[in-house]
This record gives sequence, structure tokens and C-alpha cells, in this order.
Amino acid sequence: MSVKSRLSQWAITRFATPPFAPHAKDPRVADPNNALTLFDLSERVLAYKSNNDDPDGENPTIDDEASVAYELFNGDGKRVGRTKGVGRMLYQREDGGFVAYFSEEITLDDGTVVRTGGLVDDTRLTKGEQATIQAVAVAGPFKGAVGFRQFRPVVPHKEYQSNIVLYRR
Repeated sequence: MSVKSRLSQWAITRFATPPFAPHAKDPRVADPNNALTLFDLSERVLAYKSNNDDPDGENPTIDDEASVAYELFNGDGKRVGRTKGVGRMLYQREDGGFVAYFSEEITLDDGTVVRTGGLVDDTRLTKGEQATIQAVAVAGPFKGAVGFRQFRPVVPHKEYQSNIVLYRR
């Protein structure tokens, strides 16, 4: 194993591992000012471009790639940010399902910039199930916060319900 791989493994283990049962008064996790919790967001498409002409995602191929942009709205209908992202089909499983990698940059109106990425069971997502991927704030008031992003299609490629949860450790 290369030195770079060992350092990467050490850093990820040290800095990205969530606390195990933090103390009740742990100021990093227990302080609401250290958390960004956005639930029940609505995402509406601004742009969707794919090399697959199937608008519903029912006929994926191993060569599928897409770029997307959405606006994010809270439950009151107020815009809270925008996303831009890419998705790429990686492989087809033996059972016929497809696995893709999704990545985004989310810019919230408070100045927080969140990078996301992760493997997604595209077959289940297309059927309406929720996907969850890693999220890290890379700029703005929550820079350094880690967590996750969840999303599920309401209308495939047009509207999603989503959640973003980040916390400082």
C-alpha cells in the first residue's frame, strides 16, 4: 500500500468517523448552532441534460451520464439554495439493477457550500426509494461540518424531496 493511501486512510478514520455515543453535553454535537438540519426540502429542476433520452429513467444503460441543476425550497416554499451535479452509471449488478455515482455542489442562500457524493442504487431510486450520500460543507458558515444528503424522486428528473443534515464534530 502506498504512503498516500495510508495517509488517506488515517485521515479519513481520524477526521471523518462520527462520534460513538457522544456525551450528553458534548458541545460539538449537542449545540444546535453546530448543526444544519434541512428536512422536507423540495427540489425543482432548472436544467437536466443526459445522454439517455428516456425522461423517466426506466431504461438505463451502463453508459448513462447526466448533469443537473435544481433549486431548493423549504416547506414554506422559500428558496434556500441551488444545486448543480453530475451522475454517472458505474455498473450493472448480476440481478440486473444499476449502481451509479452521484455528486453535487449545493450552494445554500446562507453562504454554505456543500459537496456531496456517493454510490446510489439507481434502480431503487427510479422506483421512488430514498438514496443517501455523504455531504461535507466546504465553504461558508458551516465549513467543515459533515453529514449526509437524502433525496427521493417525486417526479423523476424534475422534482425531488430531500434532506440535508450536517454537524460540526
